[in-house]
Amino acid sequence: MEMTVIFGSIAALLLIAVIANWLSGLTHVPDLIVLLIIGVVLGPVLHWVDASRFRGAVEVLGTLALILILFQGGLEVRLREAMRQLTPALILALLTYALSLGLLAVAGRFSLGLTWVDAMLIGAALASTSGSIVLPALEQIDSPESIKLTLTMESAVGEILAVLVVGSIIGVGGEQSMLTGLATGFTRSIGAAMALAIAAAFFWSKLWPRFANMPLSSVLNLGAVFGVYSAARYLGGSGLLAVLVFGVTLANLPRTPHMTRQGLRMVAFHAELTFLVRSFFFVLLGIVAEFVGRNYIIPIIAILAAIVLARYLGVLGSAWMIHDANTRQKELLFWMLPRGLVTAVLALEIVSARGPVFGFLPAVAFTVVLVTNAFVVWGAVRCGATLIAQEPFTPHHGMPVPPLAARREKESHAKATGAGGDSV
Repeated sequence: MEMTVIFGSIAALLLIAVIANWLSGLTHVPDLIVLLIIGVVLGPVLHWVDASRFRGAVEVLGTLALILILFQGGLEVRLREAMRQLTPALILALLTYALSLGLLAVAGRFSLGLTWVDAMLIGAALASTSGSIVLPALEQIDSPESIKLTLTMESAVGEILAVLVVGSIIGVGGEQSMLTGLATGFTRSIGAAMALAIAAAFFWSKLWPRFANMPLSSVLNLGAVFGVYSAARYLGGSGLLAVLVFGVTLANLPRTPHMTRQGLRMVAFHAELTFLVRSFFFVLLGIVAEFVGRNYIIPIIAILAAIVLARYLGVLGSAWMIHDANTRQKELLFWMLPRGLVTAVLALEIVSARGPVFGFLPAVAFTVVLVTNAFVVWGAVRCGATLIAQEPFTPHHGMPVPPLAARREKESHAKATGAGGDSV
């Protein structure tokens, strides 16, 4: 009977996840909200699931989801297009993250009574927007490519910044100053990660075509991704940054895998695996969710106010650089401030590293995730977002291909037949 319940629950969860993802295109409500609510109902509300049995799995599953999302996002970056929006995206990312970190640190210092270092640690974890929310949402919103590229790059840069800053602050100790510790941590994390990822991408781009036509070649590629992440961490670099750079480099090298039919299968495999892992993670996150008590109402309000104010100032200081977008479309930049996977994973990491003094942080992070995702829903409705016509899935050797992969295959075919289309 126990096996019946376990696998029956998995079947129901996957069905609900697919339906929620489909409905998100109609309602503009991220499927994350539905999955979180399911977890909350199963855990804190009805107590049908013992949350203590899953707390250790949440951080591992969240990290796995981040690895898959960042690699997939890297494969979808075309440098020729991205370079046009590089400056506004970097300005938006750096300005918004710096403002958020500073204002959140102030909120944590005076509303929670933390030291400045601990307050900065909270600010660093809560300051980044979530690519796991932004990327799927942008697929369902009709907006200029300039807006989409800017938001995509901003979320990627912000998540990397969050991981690096939190890791550097946690690693600072002894007589080492905060500034020296951050500078050392950034240099080591970024330098080691980028050098390793670029070298690995060049090597893998030569080796992978030899196995592309073999069975389970996509699984082999997944092993390479995990290997890059682990090697970067072993060398003291940022594993997540290495995965992102690995994907971007692969996507922009000559004769890249994604320009072939085998590469499309690989992209489809990663997309479906990412969806599966992400769905389970957010349900588990809801199951282990903790709600803030009345003592934290004022701190939560202060934290949310800091996030909104930082976003407003960041967009105000960078939106003028984005071309080909009207006022309403630029307003979408403001509302796209969701927190998600990175926020949840970093909150758990901080508690694990610093102990009971941050015992309240998972509950605060969960509240921030819910409220900021509600902002995304409101922004999509207010800005008059419309659905992008979804291209039908087409089978590739029994494996469905997502719309982006199908579109790229058309471009590759057009180039091969002389009908036009650009290439990376």
